[in-house]
Formats: sequence, C-alpha cells, structure tokens
Amino acid sequence: MEVFRTIRHLRTHTAAAGHIKFPSLPSVFSESIAIAATPLLFGPGWRARYGGRTADVLVENTDTGHVLRVEVKATGRHAFQELKGKDLRADFLLWIRFGTRLESGSGPIEVALLESPGKYVTRQCRLDVRRLEAIPGLQEAQRLFRFESLKSMLTVAASRG
Repeated sequence: MEVFRTIRHLRTHTAAAGHIKFPSLPSVFSESIAIAATPLLFGPGWRARYGGRTADVLVENTDTGHVLRVEVKATGRHAFQELKGKDLRADFLLWIRFGTRLESGSGPIEVALLESPGKYVTRQCRLDVRRLEAIPGLQEAQRLFRFESLKSMLTVAASRG
C-alpha cells in the first residue's frame, strides 16, 4: 500500500508522474493469502501449499488426501486479468479483488472462487470482472466472499483452521 500511496503523492505534485503505472501484485503475495485463507474458502478439513509447476496452490483434504489444483489471480481497482490455459484447466480459479484497498487504503476485498473455470471460459482471454460475471451460469456457480480488510479475512480464516 505504501508504493501505491507514494505514486498517488507523486501524481499530485508532478504532472509527469501521471504516466507511472501502479505495480502488479506479486504472485507470492496473492498465493500466500490464498494458502492462509484455505480453511475459510474450502472448509476446515482442507490445507494448502504452493503448487510449483503443477498449479499456483495445491489444496488437500486432510481426511481423504484429495488434492485440488488452484490458480490464483489478484487485481486492484480495474479488476482486469488474463486467463491462460493453465488457469482454465485448474480445478478452481481463485480471484482476489482488492478494488481500491491497495490504492486508497480503504474499500472491501472480494474473493471469488470458481470451480472448473474452463467450463465457463473456454479459451484464453483477457477480461475484467464485469465481463467474466456476464458469462451465463458463472455468477450462480461462483462462491463470493467479501471482507472489510485483509486482516479481517485472515482472522476469520485462522479461526476456522
């Protein structure tokens, strides 16, 4: 959030700073959040780890040993993302939508969890949340979580783990 705050400050004082883009979110950041939030998103009997080449995150049921491949996306205010073949072949697509939270320090965080994303998005594409949710059947199929802060999200997740 400090980087976003610095860029906003520069933009108010220097016209040329309007050309500085906000940074992308590092995958280790979003994947770490997904791993920490696994008990909340998948249930208390599930644990996650980094997936290496197999997937962004592997989520395993502690009772059955069943493993799910989860691809993780994270976006800011514009919620624009590229879905690639690996994302579409995953068991789940987890999309963390920070909205204005990183830019302004306020606003809700949404987490969308979609099982079998390739069932709804059949080829690689670039899209935003509005276009994704306009796909027939997708809104009903996804589970949507909403949090007032990252701290509240992780606190709820920890209490369920």
